[in-house]
Amino acid sequence: MKVIIFSHDKQLKEVINNKSYDIAFYTPGQIKKILSSISNPVLVYYDISGLGDKLFKQMHYLANKENIFYGILDPNKKVENIMELFFMGAVDYLAKGDIKKELSAKRFKKVIEYLKKYRIDYIEGIPKQQPSTAKAVKYKTAPHGWKDIIPGKEYTFSIMFIELDRRAEMEKKYGKKNLQTALNVFKNYIERNITPFGGRIWMWFGFGGIILFPFDAQECKSVLSGFRIVLYKFMHDVEESHFPNFISFRLTLLLGNIVYQEKDKGKVISDSINTIFHLGRKYTEPGNFYLTEDILKFAPPPLKQFFIPVGKFEGRALLKMRQPVL
Repeated sequence: MKVIIFSHDKQLKEVINNKSYDIAFYTPGQIKKILSSISNPVLVYYDISGLGDKLFKQMHYLANKENIFYGILDPNKKVENIMELFFMGAVDYLAKGDIKKELSAKRFKKVIEYLKKYRIDYIEGIPKQQPSTAKAVKYKTAPHGWKDIIPGKEYTFSIMFIELDRRAEMEKKYGKKNLQTALNVFKNYIERNITPFGGRIWMWFGFGGIILFPFDAQECKSVLSGFRIVLYKFMHDVEESHFPNFISFRLTLLLGNIVYQEKDKGKVISDSINTIFHLGRKYTEPGNFYLTEDILKFAPPPLKQFFIPVGKFEGRALLKMRQPVL
């Protein structure tokens, strides 16, 4: 697997042992030109020291590039929330003195081993048309909901991803205080519409997060929860939203297994979490509600007619909610 490093630090060429890997060095300004012709999986390390407030925009670009698996080099330690980088698809992060100390063939090997084991979107050398790598889920149910959930043990959850669209625009347009107030109101709106159906926010990162619904193998009420979030949004926009215009968000649901943790959530390694982020951020269209075919089977019967097929994602048949005619 090729490694590409984008940095102004010329000393990196001297400290990295490149005998085991094909390593190329470029300046950060060359990133779009170099990555535009990539067809096979590559490991990219990107130096963000000169980005400033364009960090999110650049991370969004990297996260949406096929076959690009990226790590972040942060010499000035500007990133405040490191876990959000991983939520956006990053696979590595190094700051300050650790960059020259740790960036090596040994580290590249560990990252690639992680990709092969946990990232189902990593299919080195295999065309996209080949059979799916998605694995069938062996359900580990919680018949009594959260009462059955014990931290440290694996369970099947209905996993919901939700995130506001136009984040970069919001960060630039609204003041920090006004934006935070509006985001808090949005979070309260989500909590109000997931709690009656057994959902709990598991991870939250300002503009959205991951919500878990214990799975009892009988019915996925998370689908009804998502349905309500989409339809009630219009009243939320008018009556309580602090954003000056109608909000738009992506909402995605799938069934997956997670070793549930209440602490150190960022250390949870899960194929399901990787998939929901990949599906939510790279495939689900802005303003839409997507779900996988396996979860639709457990949806309340009256709702099934409101979802239409939209193809496949990494072997999973997908459907999206029909939009109300306004």
